[in-house]
Amino acid sequence: MGIFGSDARKGETASRSDVTMLARIDPDKGVVDLISVPRDTMIDIEGHGTQKINAAYAFGGPSEAVKTLSTFAGVPITHYVEVHFEELKDVVNELGGIQVNVPESFYSDTSGISLEAGEQTLDGDQALAFARERHATRAGDFSRAQAQRMIIEAIVEKVLSKSITEIPGTVESLARCVTTDYSVTDLVSLALTFKDKGLTMYSAACPSYTLNQDGISYVGTQYAEWQDMMRRVDAGLDPTDTSVEIPEPQASDTALGAATNAASPAEYRDLMADALTTDDVVDVE
Repeated sequence: MGIFGSDARKGETASRSDVTMLARIDPDKGVVDLISVPRDTMIDIEGHGTQKINAAYAFGGPSEAVKTLSTFAGVPITHYVEVHFEELKDVVNELGGIQVNVPESFYSDTSGISLEAGEQTLDGDQALAFARERHATRAGDFSRAQAQRMIIEAIVEKVLSKSITEIPGTVESLARCVTTDYSVTDLVSLALTFKDKGLTMYSAACPSYTLNQDGISYVGTQYAEWQDMMRRVDAGLDPTDTSVEIPEPQASDTALGAATNAASPAEYRDLMADALTTDDVVDVE
C-alpha cells in the first residue's frame, strides 16, 4: 500500500506529496511494515526527466505517485491512502489524542508549538507540528519521516486498543478523514483481524543521504542497502535487522528494491562521507 501526505492548502489544485511511504500489510502473520521514502529522493519520472519523488503526486495525483513508488520499491502496490494536513489533525482529535515518544525537543516556527522529548499524548495540532518539523531536528527531513511513521503507528495502536464492539464505529469515523480506495468494510476487517491476531509493526526508511546536484538539493539512494531492505520486507523480517540472513527466494529476486527509476549516482560511498544520512536520526529508546 502507498501512503501519501499531501501538502496542499485550501484553494490549491496540485501539490507535491509531503509524505511518501510504503506499507506492507500481512494480516495472516499480523505484521505491518512502514517504510519511508524521502520526499527529495532523486528520480526519473517519465515525461518529466529528473525530479524529486514527491513531484510524482503533483504530475499525476495518486495514480502517478503509486506507479513511481512501485517502480522504486520493486513491488506491486494495490492500494493507497491519502491524507492532508487538516485531515491528520482530525484523525488524531477523533481518537482523543495519540501516545508518542518524541525523540528530541524542538520548537516549530511554523506552528509556534514546542514539544519536549519523551513519552506524551499529542493532540491534533501537536501531532501535525511533529509530523511537519524538519528545520529544528537533528536529521532534517529524515527526522520528519521518522515522526510521520511514529504517528501512524500511534494511530493504529490507539484504534486497536478499542474494544471489538468499538472498532467498527471508530474505523468508520476515521475513514471520513482520509482518501483511500479501501472500502470501510475492508478497513474494519483488517482492524478486527489485527485485534484478534495481535500486531507487530516494523518501521524503517530507505537508506539514503543528502546530495547537491546542479545547485538542487536531492536525496540519494543507497542502492545495495535499499535492495537488501526490501528483500527483508518481502520475507516478513525486520527491515532494519542487517544481521539476519535473507532467505530464498528473496535473496535472488533482483526486482525487489531495484529502484530502476532512481537517478542518483550509482557510486555513492564517497558521497556519503560528509552528508546527512538516514542513520543520523535520534533513536527512540
